[in-house]
Order: sequence, then structure tokens, then C-alpha cells
Amino acid sequence: MENDAKEKIGLLVTMKAKPGKEQAVRDFLLGGLSLVNQEPGTESWYAFQIDESTFGIFDTFSKEEGRKAHLSGEVAKALLANADDLLVDFNVNTSIQPADLIATKLSKGKEHMGLLVILTAKEGKASDVERFLLGGKALVNDEPKTESWYAIQLNSNTYAIFDTFAEDEGRDAHLNGKVAAALVENASVILEGFNAEAIQMIDILASK
Repeated sequence: MENDAKEKIGLLVTMKAKPGKEQAVRDFLLGGLSLVNQEPGTESWYAFQIDESTFGIFDTFSKEEGRKAHLSGEVAKALLANADDLLVDFNVNTSIQPADLIATKLSKGKEHMGLLVILTAKEGKASDVERFLLGGKALVNDEPKTESWYAIQLNSNTYAIFDTFAEDEGRDAHLNGKVAAALVENASVILEGFNAEAIQMIDILASK
């Protein structure tokens, strides 16, 4: 792994709101920004919405101490305290996924939307997926409207891409750009069961 950025590790959290609790979950995430802004060890923090009832958090850290501090901090405490009331089957062990950052592009701007892509490597192809993601950084660096881009590893064969944009024009350009074309070209060889549904369009609710 050759990530030379300050941000080395992260967390990807997904959650599903109970029926009728969607706005309450959204409000909770919006309120989390003021708390996470008080965490010096949390380098970046994104609260996002995938669909009407599915939400998430992606955050990054330079050191394990920062991640541990966040997991024992006020946002995490509030999430766990409200999970039974607001969320469907929220499980700390499966809903909160540690992540290693493989490659990143950081150019913070007005981030309003993004993409979350989950990638499962075929047996024996994990190293190929990692090389693909490392190569993607050079391509995405040529995309001025891609505000941030994170290639991450969730476990031994599961990877993800999380990226953000200021407007539809930037997201559309990325989806029609070289990284997306390379992903489609290589998917059948290195990825298990990849299809268009794996590319999830998200709204960024709040970010640090």
C-alpha cells in the first residue's frame, strides 16, 4: 500500500432509518458536524444520504489514536444512544467498518454530492484491485471538478471508492471519465458480481 497522504485510515458507517425516522436521522447527522469539529484527530468527516432511508458516515484519520478517540467520542456516543430508536438493525460490529486508505485526492471545496462504490475482488485478484485503485489516483488528479477521492480497503477482498463533487457537472464528468471507463473495462476480470448498481449516488449532508 503506497498512500503518501496524511490520512491513512478511516471508518465507513452505514445505517438505515426506521420508517418515519428519516428526518430525525438526517437531523442527527447534521448535528454531528459541530461535535466532530471539536475532534482534532478526525481529519475529514462526511455525513451522507444514499436513498430516502439509507445514510452513512465516512471519516478519516492520520493515526489510530485519532480513530479510537472518535469511536469513543461524542458523535459515536450519541449514535449508539439513539440507534434503537432511529435505526433498523444497527450493529456496531458490522455497521461500523474500519478502512485503510489506499490512495486519496484531497482538494476540499463545496461538496454537495458524491459517489460510493463497493468493490469485491475475485478470488486471487485482491492485489489487482489494489493496483487498479492506486493507478486511479493519477487519472482522478486530472479531474478538476472531483473535489475529493478516496480509494479504501475494508477487508481482505472488499474495497470502495468514495468521492465528492460540488455539482452534477463534476459528478457526470467523473462518471464519463477515465477512472470509470477503466473500472468498467477491468470489472469482469478482477471484480466479483460488479454491476451498475454498485455505483451509488449520494448527497453530502455535512462535511469537515
